[in-house]
Amino acid sequence: MTPSASPVLAGARPPGPGPLRLVRAELMKIRATRSWRLLPAGFAVFTALALTLNGFSHHYQLYPQRDLADRAQALAQAAQARTPAGAAGVAASMLTSGQVLSVLVPMLLGILLVTSEFAQHTATATFLAEPRRGRVMLAKVAAAACCAALLWLAATLACGVVTPVFLHTQHVSAPLAGWAVARPVLMGLPAFVLWAAFGAGLGAIVRGQAASVGLGLGLYAGGFAVAQLVSQLIYHYYPHGWVLALAVAAPAAATDVMLAPGRAFPHAPPAWAGLAVLAGYTVALAVAGILLTSRRDAA
Repeated sequence: MTPSASPVLAGARPPGPGPLRLVRAELMKIRATRSWRLLPAGFAVFTALALTLNGFSHHYQLYPQRDLADRAQALAQAAQARTPAGAAGVAASMLTSGQVLSVLVPMLLGILLVTSEFAQHTATATFLAEPRRGRVMLAKVAAAACCAALLWLAATLACGVVTPVFLHTQHVSAPLAGWAVARPVLMGLPAFVLWAAFGAGLGAIVRGQAASVGLGLGLYAGGFAVAQLVSQLIYHYYPHGWVLALAVAAPAAATDVMLAPGRAFPHAPPAWAGLAVLAGYTVALAVAGILLTSRRDAA
């Protein structure tokens, strides 16, 4: 019997730390670096600002100003907002205040978690401790996803405290446990997690921090604009409703479809379509990032 066929060696554990230890190591890197604290602080400020601005917007929607040029239409919209469906929309909007944009924070977290290793030249030590680079990248994705889930939970709890108070002051009654309200809130969790993994995959493909951050922001903002423009141009020559729904192909539009209390835009597809599109982008980037990291030099 050859040594390689020995049952003892066959049953031995492979070298390197286990998956949970790898994830804990990545989480420790986040906690031990001061610069990482800027992201949660900025996220908290942005969430508070978005919640405040959203509250003012809905207040003026429910109580239109007297000097409006089209006051009759504003009053009709206010009456619509006080119907059961309208009140549920207001509640869902308050509970998800700013999340369509704040998903960029998990994306930045995922990018920085990967690119900082190469910027600070610590990737070599990490890959020496665990030579199987795919496992390291999966641990980074998992760590970024855990942090994203915590950010979503913190934002949802903050909005969950403010929203009932706001609805009470505006004399609006909406069942917060209803599916029309709960669906956009619950969709926020996969949106945050997927954007974190999206950023980690993007950071693995484009190692430069500035380049990957710029590309990520460009894909978010530019992709939405391009998708809207292309769908509108096609609709001009082929006027069918499903053509306008093609705008969901942009990651930002897919997120908007997931989180919107109602239709994110005319002829928008259901929320599950946005989830599928965003998951497709994330899986593609994560797989590409793992493959490239496994083949390229660590330095």
